[in-house]
Amino acid sequence: MLNSRIFLILLLTFILILRIQSLGGLHEPEPDPFLEEIGSKFESQRNYLSKVSQAILPQPQAALLTGMVLGVKEDLPFEFKKALSNTSTMHIVVVSGQNLTLLGGFLLGLAPLIGRKKTLIVTLIFLIFYSVFTGLQIPVLRAVLMFGLASIAQILGRADDSPWVLMLTALAMLIYNPSWLLSISFQLSFLATVGVIILAPALIEHFNFLPNLIKQDLVVTTAAQIMVFPIIAVNFHQMSIFGILVNSLILWTVPIIMLTGMATFLISIINIWLAELFGLIPGVLLTYFVYIVDAFNQPWANMYVGRISWIVWIGYYLIILGIYLTLRKRNTLKSESQN
Repeated sequence: MLNSRIFLILLLTFILILRIQSLGGLHEPEPDPFLEEIGSKFESQRNYLSKVSQAILPQPQAALLTGMVLGVKEDLPFEFKKALSNTSTMHIVVVSGQNLTLLGGFLLGLAPLIGRKKTLIVTLIFLIFYSVFTGLQIPVLRAVLMFGLASIAQILGRADDSPWVLMLTALAMLIYNPSWLLSISFQLSFLATVGVIILAPALIEHFNFLPNLIKQDLVVTTAAQIMVFPIIAVNFHQMSIFGILVNSLILWTVPIIMLTGMATFLISIINIWLAELFGLIPGVLLTYFVYIVDAFNQPWANMYVGRISWIVWIGYYLIILGIYLTLRKRNTLKSESQN
């Protein structure tokens, strides 16, 4: 079975190489006209909901909510945008496959409470809702496909198949459009999904000293952060010495903000006053988000990240792989000893 999986991955990789050669190399990804046309049909609804956000929340909280939930690029205050840059948190405040992956990971954590099948159904429904809210943007659709297929394997008791499903899905998508390999959003989505689906389950057994809800969210967000760190450092060319700490303090709020934000927008369609009342939940979390970013906004702590050899990043991921395999082996031995 293992040999057949490896053979299939090697075959798809070879097909991908041939596809890239036939296209004359990799080029910057271009917008998909078909998906853009579909997304434009939701533009008026998203603009309306953006106005709702501005009516019930102050700035910059309103702009943060519409950015994370609707994908509407509101103008953040210049000083706060600079603070996001100085704390290495700019990537969080826009719609992205990474945020969707965090949302999905948070929902999968409900499996012990409501059951695996119900969790899977709820997760997929929310991911579809999020895709529609954001206007069916390509980064989100890619993340839905990768995370959805990998999580189905995991939630149905085939956790060992999740890495293979994720790899095969990513290769199939790249064969369809090889230019996505150069897309930062594709890289973030793929690596965040690896963190949530593969790395987080290996880590979570070692955080039993924490309450279940906090443990699940903390481990998921930390695992995703570990995996995407090089992509953020290389592409944004800057890193805050407080970046990892700040992300750890605020990433746990992202899926809750997204869930309660979507609920607030849906309620606003029925009654704006109820939406304003319910909007206090994401509002409090967004205020906490703003407070943490402002508290660690220290320009002197922001470092420029120049060009770093790809060998360094390969070493980084090999270290993570070694840690993952060690933790997985320990978890297996612990499970066998308990049985």
